[in-house]
Amino acid sequence: MLTWMQHHKKYLVITIWISVIAFVGAGFAGWGAYDFNLNRSSSVAVVGDEKITFSEFNMRYNQIFGYYNQISNGALEKDEKSKENVENMALSSLIEDKLLLNFAKNLGLTSSENEILQELAHTPAFQNQNGDFNKSIYYELLRLNHISTKDYEQGLSNEVIINKLNQIFNLPQKEEEFKMLASSYFMRDSLSIEEIDFNQKDVKIDEGELKKVWEEHKEDFKTQRIYEISSYFLKPDEQNYDDKELQAFYNEDNSKYKDFNGKILSFEEAKDDVIKAYALNKLRNVANEKFLELKDGKIAFQKDLNITDNDVYYPLELLAKAKNGDILRPFEFAKGYSIIKLKQVNPARIKNFEEAKEEVLPIYLSEKAREILKQKAQNSLETFKGTNIGFFSRDSQRDSQKIDEKILNDSQFSYFLMNVFNSDENKSYVLLNDDKAILYKINAQKLMPNPEKIQQYKTMLEQNLKNLKANEIKQELVEKLKKEYPIKIYYKGKSS
Repeated sequence: MLTWMQHHKKYLVITIWISVIAFVGAGFAGWGAYDFNLNRSSSVAVVGDEKITFSEFNMRYNQIFGYYNQISNGALEKDEKSKENVENMALSSLIEDKLLLNFAKNLGLTSSENEILQELAHTPAFQNQNGDFNKSIYYELLRLNHISTKDYEQGLSNEVIINKLNQIFNLPQKEEEFKMLASSYFMRDSLSIEEIDFNQKDVKIDEGELKKVWEEHKEDFKTQRIYEISSYFLKPDEQNYDDKELQAFYNEDNSKYKDFNGKILSFEEAKDDVIKAYALNKLRNVANEKFLELKDGKIAFQKDLNITDNDVYYPLELLAKAKNGDILRPFEFAKGYSIIKLKQVNPARIKNFEEAKEEVLPIYLSEKAREILKQKAQNSLETFKGTNIGFFSRDSQRDSQKIDEKILNDSQFSYFLMNVFNSDENKSYVLLNDDKAILYKINAQKLMPNPEKIQQYKTMLEQNLKNLKANEIKQELVEKLKKEYPIKIYYKGKSS
């Protein structure tokens, strides 16, 4: 009975995942853009009539990676195998979405402009302090995450259509089903635990193995692309401007001067910004004159320098398209204007082993430490007895009287419990990072949930039961749709 119940705990993860993933970041998790091979195709995959774009894949990858990295206390950052799993999860979930989208559109389901606007208006990430949708925040967030408004709003449109389709999966719930879910969710395990430690400093470095790790990951270690440029910089005139001409300039377009809440500032409130904008505006004409003089060779550039793709204040997109010898038009730079000439581009290349060695070493040490720690934990299971810490349910908090913070802090304890309740093993271990694992043994289980707790979580349980039933039906439909709509995958991840 104990083993059977442990095995069936894993199916509860589906319901929890469904309720959580919708709130993770929506692409704004900040984990950085994924590294694609853009030469393979303009799309990651095509499902029926629907494309999976690189932008969509990147957003979904970041959503899933951010979620798992958060609940694992940052452990995913160092785990390359887990990152590969996230790739597969992201692609699989997008393929399922596109299968359902094809089906929904064939049923005649559509989205209206008003529905998309409603979705935008209710996205917290795009709201100001008053909870109102702010267009400036919306555009800025998309810009920072390299997402076009067209792509993002197309994604919202697809989401609206799929949500309409999801309505057919909503089935009525039975009291027996609810009680079964509550009992499973709030079962309590009596646990014995023991800490297993390992220090990275004890890893003996094998040069051959280190080189093998570099071979496996060398695509990740490249030199920066270097642009050799000549530059000419113009600073704005710091003279005192007459208030009348400043007022006239302000009146031309005062909508540029707003506070955080989007309210237009008065001339006096915006005066400092008006002066800067006015000076920059006057400087633009001078910069255009200097640009023509530089093109004609009448004046010389001021200095030569090298920049990389990390120097984001330069017009990198224009430089990437420019030819050697091209002079780019003036652009705002460091509170003034700059004009640059591209002399030469030195493309990025894979670093050789010696160049990449210091960057590869942390990966090697982490992988080796985790490997040794896993083996150490596995070997300790046979004789493991541990300390009985009492009964805990999936949502229990750490009891500082029973579990010292040095063994498990609050976030580690939550991660530990999640792994215990999602496992089908009565005795196993949870790897917290590359220097600590926790052995555990389930001594006994209690099925009777606390009525007060059931009442407290009733809404969440009802939603999870609804999601679980809907997901079962949806998965059956997806399997049928896979036979109806062709799936072409162009993307091959780092694991390929």
